[in-house]
Amino acid sequence: MPVLPAPASHPEIEIVRTPTPPTIDGVLDEEVWDRAAVIDNLTQVEPVEGVPPTRRTEIRILYDARFIYFGVRCYDSEPDRIIATQLRRDGSLDADDRVELVIDPIFDMRSGLFFATNPVGARLDGLVINNRQIDRDWDGIWYVKSSIDDEGWVAEFAIPFQTISFNSKTTRWGFNLERVVRRDREVSRWSAPSRNIEIQSVADAGILDGIDEITQGLGLDVRPYARGTYLKEPSDDDLKGTGGLDLRYRLTPAISLTLTFNTDFAETEVDQRRVNLTRFPLFFPEKRGFFLQDAGIFRFGGIRFNPLPFFSRRIGLDENGLPVRILAGAKLTGRAAGWNLGFLSTYMDSTSTLDRKLLTVGRVALNVLDESAVGFIVTAGDPLGNGDNWVVGPDFNFRTGTLFGDRVLEANAFLLYSDTSDGDAEVTGDDVSWGFKLDYPNDRVNWSIDVTEIGADFNAALGFVPRRGIREYIGRWRYRWRPPGSFIRTIDSGLRGELITNLSNDVETRELNLNLLEITSNAGDSLELETSFNREVLDQPFEIQPGNTIPVGDYEFARYGVELATADSRPLSVLASVEAGEFFSGDRLDTTLAVQLRPSDHFFASIEWERNDVDLPTGDFIVNTVRVQADILFNPDLSWSNLIQWDDVSNSLGINSRVRWIIEPGNDLFFVVTQAFDTDGTFATTSTQIVSKVVWTFLF
Repeated sequence: MPVLPAPASHPEIEIVRTPTPPTIDGVLDEEVWDRAAVIDNLTQVEPVEGVPPTRRTEIRILYDARFIYFGVRCYDSEPDRIIATQLRRDGSLDADDRVELVIDPIFDMRSGLFFATNPVGARLDGLVINNRQIDRDWDGIWYVKSSIDDEGWVAEFAIPFQTISFNSKTTRWGFNLERVVRRDREVSRWSAPSRNIEIQSVADAGILDGIDEITQGLGLDVRPYARGTYLKEPSDDDLKGTGGLDLRYRLTPAISLTLTFNTDFAETEVDQRRVNLTRFPLFFPEKRGFFLQDAGIFRFGGIRFNPLPFFSRRIGLDENGLPVRILAGAKLTGRAAGWNLGFLSTYMDSTSTLDRKLLTVGRVALNVLDESAVGFIVTAGDPLGNGDNWVVGPDFNFRTGTLFGDRVLEANAFLLYSDTSDGDAEVTGDDVSWGFKLDYPNDRVNWSIDVTEIGADFNAALGFVPRRGIREYIGRWRYRWRPPGSFIRTIDSGLRGELITNLSNDVETRELNLNLLEITSNAGDSLELETSFNREVLDQPFEIQPGNTIPVGDYEFARYGVELATADSRPLSVLASVEAGEFFSGDRLDTTLAVQLRPSDHFFASIEWERNDVDLPTGDFIVNTVRVQADILFNPDLSWSNLIQWDDVSNSLGINSRVRWIIEPGNDLFFVVTQAFDTDGTFATTSTQIVSKVVWTFLF
């Protein structure tokens, strides 16, 4: 096989093929581990950069034809102080001791996979996107077991090659591992142990060499599901069953074709309830598995919010956020010879106002330079209308992690054009959007500059464009001090400015946020002080609440805030914040109080209360939002999660109770109860839905 060049100055290790696979039980007591390649030279990143860790870590690596195995021994002379509070699949491990590893099986030094566990074997995974982001909503099939003993703790990983895409033309993979000791927030890493670099930067990963003659079998995954649903509403009762199927076939080890029929997302976690006191729609992340697989390929232009040309949540939901059945879908994704390819097409069912329709997105990007790419996107279809909509455009995404030695510099540029038809005639006008961003995301000094223009008629029907007909200028700067020999870990200070004008350069929004002081202790406790100076120019009335409208005008106001949070590694942690000051022509007081309880790894509870007290000449109102989470974790494979949400705008109490049993990775049983109550005096039940769903994965 040809050998691709490794990044300069990155560690390499030749890994060992084993004829006998290890047993994944969280105990490194088998002879095969004695023959494994060993990494034991981690370097501290926090709290002191570049010195040896205070606790030794050994990583043993093996592979066979079907799996790659990692055995991690985390030495700790005080095992009774090891912190492990999370058992839930994809739960946050931020409060725990943990090991995190990334692999880059394509070896493109841009994308990869993220896996993490804690001392009780919780599983967390995600997609590494452009060396910067980890999309933790992705779920893969893999195995891990952990155990605590007198020497510390151990984690054993087994990752099937059937789960991942890899480059069959090289024996080299990118790899990095990071260990976190939570009680003193010590972080150590194998490759690139710099505060300017994060674990997800696979461009800075080390190299595993010698991976050869591996297989994905036939490369076919068959994933059927069966679901039973009982729905009770005041006017109707309905009991029905349904089923569907997902098929995934690997055309090559790095390119996959996925087909879905009668797609179902009944087990998807509900969104966090938020009350919107702005003029623009809120953004909610994608959580559905079919759209998350290889989602990073469809990312465009470094855009995180506005104007997104493609936002998969537009598919399968109507204008009220209610589900619309996806009859079928196809997705082709992969990477080959420096190209990143993505094609997604879904056939959405009709509704009372919309016809059945085909919704499609295509994305291609070519890797250039060491860590950069140039690409193109096209979308077709309007999920909320019966006309046609097209969006097309190129982008360029630049990154280097070697500026001035180990500094990171990123730049993004894009150009988009939309074309819309209402079914009768073409709509003409300003259909162009463009933008440029320069980002210096480093530890001591961190800044960015962002310029965007969105045409008044720019319409990305398959995207997310909450505000159009604007020019937007954003600048951000932050400086960080690290006092030596102190209980304080970091002191941050900075500012963020945003100016939004219309296309005639008249100001619509101006905001200057001053982060006066943010202090974080070695334990993770924090104190933050900030102030903001705002200007909002309304050229039309803004109905902030039913019957309460802020009139046209030019408004300037200042606000001040303080936030105090205790470390989430404590059994009881608290966050309290207050923001007060002027608001348009009146006043507003925002209060948040959140309490989290972690008495053991089998139970987690939190309660969060947000209160917005708004006093305006047009009327006063108070908005309360309450969220209560209670999770019972029987083991890493069986969990019972409960989310209760209420607000006094909708006067609705929602309860979502979700049992998930992972029979084995890829084979799941869900039981979900969703209950809604009207709290406006009667406390009457408005709807009840009970869903039972089984999903099974067959790998060939």
